[in-house]
Amino acid sequence: MKERLTSDARLYMIVFFVSVVLMYYNLPLGCLGILLCGLAYGLQVHQDQVSSQRLQRTIEKIYGDMDALNKERMYELPIAMAIVNEAGEIYWYNQYFDKSFRKGDGGCSFYRKKIQETLNLKLDSLLSQRENAFSYKDTEYTIVSNTFSDGNENLVLLHFFDVTIQKQQHEIYKRNEPVFCYILIDNYDDIIEQLPTHERSAVLSKIDLKLTEWAKDLGVFIIQYENDHYLMILEKEKLHKLEEERFAILDCIRETEFEGKTQVTLSIGIGISKEPLGIRQAEELSRSALDIALARGGDQAVVRQDEKMAFYGGATEATEKRTKVKARVKAHGLQELIKESSNVLIMGHKTPDMDCIGAAVGVLGACKAMGKPSKIVVKEINYSIKELFEYLMEDERYSDAFIKPKETEDYIDSGTLLIIVDTQNGEYLEVPELVDQVKQTVVIDHHRRSGSSIGKIVLNYTEAYASSTCELITELLQYFDEKDSMTEVEANALMAGMCMDTKMFTMKTGVRTFEAASYLRRKGADTIIAKTMLKDDFVTYNLRAAAVRNAKTYRNTIAISCIEDHSESAKVIAAQAADELLNIKGISASFILLKADEGIFISGRSLGEINVQLIMEKLGGGGHLAIAGAQLPDAQDLDEVKEMLLDAIDAYFAEREIEREQAAVQSKNTK
Repeated sequence: MKERLTSDARLYMIVFFVSVVLMYYNLPLGCLGILLCGLAYGLQVHQDQVSSQRLQRTIEKIYGDMDALNKERMYELPIAMAIVNEAGEIYWYNQYFDKSFRKGDGGCSFYRKKIQETLNLKLDSLLSQRENAFSYKDTEYTIVSNTFSDGNENLVLLHFFDVTIQKQQHEIYKRNEPVFCYILIDNYDDIIEQLPTHERSAVLSKIDLKLTEWAKDLGVFIIQYENDHYLMILEKEKLHKLEEERFAILDCIRETEFEGKTQVTLSIGIGISKEPLGIRQAEELSRSALDIALARGGDQAVVRQDEKMAFYGGATEATEKRTKVKARVKAHGLQELIKESSNVLIMGHKTPDMDCIGAAVGVLGACKAMGKPSKIVVKEINYSIKELFEYLMEDERYSDAFIKPKETEDYIDSGTLLIIVDTQNGEYLEVPELVDQVKQTVVIDHHRRSGSSIGKIVLNYTEAYASSTCELITELLQYFDEKDSMTEVEANALMAGMCMDTKMFTMKTGVRTFEAASYLRRKGADTIIAKTMLKDDFVTYNLRAAAVRNAKTYRNTIAISCIEDHSESAKVIAAQAADELLNIKGISASFILLKADEGIFISGRSLGEINVQLIMEKLGGGGHLAIAGAQLPDAQDLDEVKEMLLDAIDAYFAEREIEREQAAVQSKNTK
């Protein structure tokens, strides 16, 4: 329209100028032309305005008809909709909203009622979030909010989308999500080495039959992809049944014996996640769960859900491995890492004991023999390592061997190698922040894995069968190239650590333990020096005797004693008292609860019949079947912690009873 008006205006302008020129030649005729031109132009403008107004009315009518149509369709739309103000009052709703949320056959109108009260919704969430989940009776909704204004106040249009079917399908997918289960025969090598061919085949056939029948009863797929490895694929919902049964297959397989008394054991690893996983991610998570089961000594199942772990089984002591190939490979790897580093830091757990410092000294001696600068990180010299520390200070090579945590800032560079000994729990490190300050970390430990793990590990040598970390270090040093990697000082430190953890070679010893001790003797170690380091003074002896004297029995075979001691030797006294209680006839496990400045500590000991590690794990601790402990830094009431311990013991025995019943059923079904 504007283009047409512009074109006509040009024509009128031409006629106007022609009329002006004509006035010079014929005045009346020129005036007439100007008059007619003005009238014609005015008439044209008027007609254009009338046409524009008519078009505007037509457009408004069309939009009005469309608005009425939209309102009608919104009212009839099969999606629940409502308009509310910022106070939650319902201004408008459609018939599907009324049908979906009206209670009974009748009822009052929703108009002007508050939606947060009517449907039990959170008004703040509706106003602030674009989408909200909502359940009403058996229906699941996603509420989508759209804010608009009518000029006077802000209003919110709510769409209630029915997502019940989608959620049901999602739940079905979650229940049927494929889960990888890796299974390893722990002592397969022993079966191969110790049994003649015909007996070997019989034992392996029994294992294979039991695993196959187990998978058949579950209705899942299983395949043997290596001689000692199986892969089972199952639906996620069937994992709950396995957990309820506490993996009874572990006890069923353990009934398969060879050479009269040696039991066959399995390690099982399963990885799951709250979030949907790809096939590769699920497989890797399950493999890592199997690695954790092996690191904890085998004979157990580990279910890993993201970073959360659940442990089943682990009721027997870890089987000692007869081959030293792994030690040789790890020793070569450790030696190469030390050579490539610029310097080495060695660190243990909080409040280090003789095994921790002895192992650190062994590593330090090897580093010095290779000409590599190295230091042991220790916050303070506690009572349990005081004798060893004084012995080391007699050698001038150890005058500057120890370093305070604050001094490590100037010591660490881009090539620093951190070697952690006697722990793999990130929460129990002497200086946890050191792990983030170095690029390469090595872990050497003999404890079953529990608690938070340590990241960025380039070499991990964890053997739960070993008596002590000093035993593992001794094995590694035998394969180092340097002939002088161990002097008499290091040998005595390592021997002292082994003597402490084995109670002078009476607890948790194996063939490899005595082989390591024999090697240390050849290097100049003296058990008399080790025993001297482990001696107590008269005051400590009396305190230990008092702790033993105050002990009470629980379940006839468990001794429990509570003590409060704020001296520096308190933790040593607690550990020694727990050991001492096992010498009492009829006692198969003992627990000492110690209240000290840093909170309450629990030392647990066992002769092997009761797994104190599983009990301590229920209180956030860990350790071995026969030696375990827990730390409760925030606890102050001994009676309260004792009740927690009793509950943990009761839960342990209840689980054992369930496992026995499930194993009996599983064994009966297999036969």
